This record gives sequence, structure tokens and C-alpha cells, in this order.
Amino acid sequence: MHPNRILLPNGKSIAQMSDIIRPEPITSFVGGGGKTSSMLALGTELAERGNRVIMTTTTRILPFHQPLAKNLSCIGERTEDGKLGPVAHPDALKNQCDFLLIEADGSRELPMKAPAAHEPVITAGTGLVIAVMGLTGIGKPIVEVCHRPELVCALLGMQPQDRMTPEAAAILLTSRNGLRKQVGDRRFAVILNQADGAKERKIGERIASLLPADIPCVMTTYREVEG
Repeated sequence: MHPNRILLPNGKSIAQMSDIIRPEPITSFVGGGGKTSSMLALGTELAERGNRVIMTTTTRILPFHQPLAKNLSCIGERTEDGKLGPVAHPDALKNQCDFLLIEADGSRELPMKAPAAHEPVITAGTGLVIAVMGLTGIGKPIVEVCHRPELVCALLGMQPQDRMTPEAAAILLTSRNGLRKQVGDRRFAVILNQADGAKERKIGERIASLLPADIPCVMTTYREVEG
């Protein structure tokens, strides 16, 4: 799987997100709005460069039904609802591959979230945490676009019916109680997904401008877009 477009915050298109994000041997994904798609896209990039790549989860993900790239696989324990759950020692999978990509968070398919006390589940060997956020949530009520909206409101000092703003999104991305939770001294990067049109791309550029300069950031879209 490849995004239909990968953009830098200045709007310039690039071919490979891994050139900017620079994955670590064990890389974990948190947030909402495209974690699984981002993991698959990054895994495909790395596999097409000749690396052996394993994708897994410390939560639960839907299994991939489409054919995966050569050297790319997904490992997990099948759950009763047909999803893939965590293996006993996920970091040990690194012994079988060059890159291990882990989905370490859940968002109920919503574009934004704040973590509960038990989230995210980042393994000890993780060297890079990638926070994913869906740009379609900007401008809409928090209660409609956020997983665990009560935690989002508590973090931002907002009400459930307040509309999410780029400024609030940037705080959510970088807060140690938000998507940077448990990152510690690990490297941290951001993928702003759902940059499907000019409006969303402009919003993404605004959010990116509010992030610290040392946080790598790209925008992605998996839809056919114009312009």
C-alpha cells in the first residue's frame, strides 16, 4: 500500500515518508485517523527497499486481506472477534526482521484521541514513536471526532461540543499526557493523515507550524485528490 500523496508541511510532494521519518528498528504507532494504513505504508516502503519487515500490535488490529509486499508480514494472535491481538513478547520478533512496526494504540476508527491510563502499550525496545492524527477532525465537535472525548477535554480545557482547532490539535500531539505519552527519550514523529484536499492540507500546514522544529512531520492521503 502506498499513500496517493505524501507531503511535507510546506506542501512539497515527496516519494517516501521514510526519508523524513527515518524509522527505528522497532517503531510504534499511536493516535488515530490512519495508524494501520500508515504502518502498512511504511512497511511497504521498507520492504520494497529489500528489508525484512514484520508488523504486529500490542492492542488489536484488523487482519490485512490484501496481498502484502515481498518481505512484509503481519503477526498476531487471532482473537474471538476475528482481529489480531498481541503476541506474548512482541520485541522478540525483531530477531526475525530488519524492522518491526507495532500498532500500539486504539482509536475506534476516529481521527483523534487522548490515551487512557493503560494506553498506549509501547514496548521497551521501541526507538521511535509515530503519532498519527486525522485532519478531518479539525473544525468539528470534540465529542464527534475524538476517542475518549472526556480525556481530550480534560487535557485541552475544552468542552465536548467545542470544535477542535489546529492549536488544540498541536497540544494534543505534543503533550506528555496526549500522544507523546510514554515517549520519554525515544524519537518522536508525526503523520497528519487525511490531507485529502486543499482545505485539509492548509490545516495540516498550520498544525505542523505549531510543532517543535525537531519533530519530523509529513502529511498523507490515501484518497484520490486533485491539485
